[in-house]
Amino acid sequence: MQSDFQHIIDQHYGILYKIGRAYTQDQADFEDLYQEMLIQLWQSFPRFKGDSKLSTFIYRVALNTALTHQRKTKRRPNALHLEDQMYRLPDTSQDEMEAEQRRSAKVELLYESINELKKEDRAIILLHLEGNSYEEMADILGITINNIGVRLLRVKKRLQKRLMAKGYARV
Repeated sequence: MQSDFQHIIDQHYGILYKIGRAYTQDQADFEDLYQEMLIQLWQSFPRFKGDSKLSTFIYRVALNTALTHQRKTKRRPNALHLEDQMYRLPDTSQDEMEAEQRRSAKVELLYESINELKKEDRAIILLHLEGNSYEEMADILGITINNIGVRLLRVKKRLQKRLMAKGYARV
């Protein structure tokens, strides 16, 4: 069962990564949440009966874990965290390093903007970015397909405004 579980986690790492990044502020908090998501999935995995897609099950467990983690985090006092950049080794190519820094800055800006959305809006945009259909999104979130369409359009507009307000003009 352990190798099956590891294979499933490897296949669905993107789901866990995106949810973790959207519901945390820094790398240390992300790592804590990621571990908690793995624990919850491991404990919940035997209860998966196949009534829905495996990815739907993983989304549900991961989102619920992220929301619980977020509530716990708000109760804790803020801790100081060292920047990850302090420990990175420089790339051999200056161009590669600059391109990576630009890409990393864009990704950080996107996750920062997503993190500012309401928790329900974050879930919708993450599911959309993962490529889920409206039907899958509705199943995961427990709302109607029409509601998904309306809310997704509104979330995209809010996210675009946030990105533009932060100086990212190419949205």
